[in-house]
Amino acid sequence: MVRLIVLSIIACLSTIGGVYGAATWKASVQTPDAKDSESKLQMMKTHMVSVPILRDGEVLGYVVTRLQFTADSELVKASSLQPEVFVADEAFRQIYETTPADIKTGRKQAIKDLAANVAVGANKRLGRDVIKDVMIDSWTYLSKADMMKNNERNR
Repeated sequence: MVRLIVLSIIACLSTIGGVYGAATWKASVQTPDAKDSESKLQMMKTHMVSVPILRDGEVLGYVVTRLQFTADSELVKASSLQPEVFVADEAFRQIYETTPADIKTGRKQAIKDLAANVAVGANKRLGRDVIKDVMIDSWTYLSKADMMKNNERNR
């Protein structure tokens, strides 16, 4: 009877010791967390960007857009530059330089290329990879006649 009690106590102690050892070993092994390896992103917006569409020196209309983008929050905090300004300016340049027919007709690939080129151009000008992805929040094409009607209503 005494042997049975002693063996039971030894079995319990060895089980508790094994569980404690496994838990301690698991805690000491460091696995890279997905949160630590990836940078934290924050969503940001630009102001409305109004770009005139010109052909042969004549204004055909205006593209009015607002962009959203994801940016590395640590790089944004460390920098004194505002990435919103660079994204808006790069969007203006890209829209102004693209073929007016592509934007006016809404060729889908032109919009995808625009978003990718804005991110690349803004990062190049910022000097680091701050902007991760650019999305179009709103997009409107207003003809010259539409703009004139809006100006007349506002007077």
